[in-house]
Amino acid sequence: RKGVMDHNPVKDIPRLPKRHCVPFVFSEIQTQVLIETVRKNIRKNERFYLLDRGITMALVMLARCGMRINEPLRLHLGHYRKEERTVYIERTKFRKDRLIPLPKAVFAELERYLSLRKSSCTHDQNPYLLAGRGKAAIRDQDIRLAFHRAVGQMGLSRDKQVIGNVTFTGPLPHSLRHSFAINTLNRIKARGQCPQHALPVLAAYMGH
Repeated sequence: RKGVMDHNPVKDIPRLPKRHCVPFVFSEIQTQVLIETVRKNIRKNERFYLLDRGITMALVMLARCGMRINEPLRLHLGHYRKEERTVYIERTKFRKDRLIPLPKAVFAELERYLSLRKSSCTHDQNPYLLAGRGKAAIRDQDIRLAFHRAVGQMGLSRDKQVIGNVTFTGPLPHSLRHSFAINTLNRIKARGQCPQHALPVLAAYMGH
């Protein structure tokens, strides 16, 4: 009557199957084509040109540095260290700060962007590294819009699919982070080195 049991009455009932998620992964070639497509979509008129260049720069950082979507958007000018070719990322998902070196191509593109920005008097008071409208940061939705437009032009758009207990996601901005990690490990393996040995360094670089 009290419901006291000397054994587990549900031990023979199987657990619900764990749902697995398989993220979309861009190949290195697809990543490069995506970046080139975003560049082609930059609007040439004065009102939008610098903003679109900043959006492109943010997507380059996602693809080439494995950043989360909010990380390049929250960077201030003081977080960029030109002499060291590094950026300092604060308050990540796991409340970790990290200082990361920029790949040569990313550093060169960032320098070109900042040079262009200095010539624009309308953005000289913006505190963010990638200037949005006025004194604000670039918005998350601006990045997503540019990303999905380019993905559609590449013919890679697809909806999320659920097959059994596995969910296959479509292309998302966060897919660039997954792709960066996987393609980095693949390059290490192609050089005849052990990807397992690189995992601690890669994890630290990506803020895990």
